[in-house]
Amino acid sequence: MSASFEAIVLSRLFTFVVGTDAVPIVVHEATIADQSPELAALTRGKMSKCLVAEATWEDVDKETFIIFAQFAYIGDHTTPQMITEPTEILPSIDTWDFGPVKKAGKKHVPGPPEPIPAFKNFSYPLPIPRFNFADTCHPTVAEGPSENIGEILTIHASLYILAEKWGIDRLKRLALFKIHKTLNLFSLDISKLDMLSALCDTRTPMKERQI
Repeated sequence: MSASFEAIVLSRLFTFVVGTDAVPIVVHEATIADQSPELAALTRGKMSKCLVAEATWEDVDKETFIIFAQFAYIGDHTTPQMITEPTEILPSIDTWDFGPVKKAGKKHVPGPPEPIPAFKNFSYPLPIPRFNFADTCHPTVAEGPSENIGEILTIHASLYILAEKWGIDRLKRLALFKIHKTLNLFSLDISKLDMLSALCDTRTPMKERQI
């Protein structure tokens, strides 16, 4: 059961020292403990970290933790607008010309493999309930001279990794939802393939790479 708003604001303050720069960020204990059993043990257990109300997360940078804290308080988080340069869309395989196909007589020819479902048709249900926070939580796109696709995907991937480590299932689902929406907002071209490949190799847990 989620903590009430009263329980959150009356709970003790808990400090997270984040990143290699050791930036202290103070949050309410109840809103963090409510995210998963693992975080409840971290903030309310009998370890020394719990007694002093402080934990060090050197592997989480300041920007990622601030977004995580926003999610912990309101159930969603602000998503920066994605900027893309106008690009030429790669032709669909359906338009490729392979020339005439010679008949092979009565020799049995295996039928074509079952088509792979289009990526845009996959579904990652948005966890509910959500909090109204203007329109800043919805992935959006605009054209501009300097693309930031890698930055935005890195934000979502970093949140997914944090959620995977600390057992925050709802944040994992939200990150997948926003990654899927973001990838459908731009046209894929050759220049973006290397960026996406590098992001998958460095940010995505092995068991989720087939997604």
